[in-house]
Amino acid sequence: MKSDFSAIILASGLSERMGKPKALLLWDDVTTFLEKIIQEYTKASCRRIICMVNEKTEPLCRALKISSDVKFVINEHPEWGRFYSIHMASHEVRDSAFCFIHNVDNPFVGAEIIEKIYAKRSKVAWCSPVYKKNGGHPVLLSQGIIHKISQINDNNLTLLDILKPYQRINVEINSETILRNINTPADYNKYFNGKL
Repeated sequence: MKSDFSAIILASGLSERMGKPKALLLWDDVTTFLEKIIQEYTKASCRRIICMVNEKTEPLCRALKISSDVKFVINEHPEWGRFYSIHMASHEVRDSAFCFIHNVDNPFVGAEIIEKIYAKRSKVAWCSPVYKKNGGHPVLLSQGIIHKISQINDNNLTLLDILKPYQRINVEINSETILRNINTPADYNKYFNGKL
């Protein structure tokens, strides 16, 4: 049975520092970052998965081994920043009670962590995984916050700006994987033994 939460995977950035789309980086010999993240949300019984992609990466992402339940949404203005992508995606998940925001540059988070965060959900708050007092990803938003994001058209704002008035629930995670971000070839080679 599917749980009443959705996931937004942010993969529409231009990946300028990496030099290639992060969604298509290899997790292992056959699985990309995007496929790995989708697999974990599927294991966690996610109800709906929205992938934000740009025009260049969209056909490449669609060619991957991904369930037909996953919806791709093209962000035609990735240069407008992360919040614009979240704003666009929020319209796709307005009927979900809860929604995760997951960056494609963190493929390390597994279904167990997703389920642990979801277990702490609240209709009036947002959840942040925490490792040694450091907040990480993915964050879980309630429906009310998603609705708020869908109504805001200001690309100068960040997600944190929107979340400040809301209660934050810290979810202690005994793994530093929630803090990892793969932004450069050096980051990738640190965790993937120089495969890039």
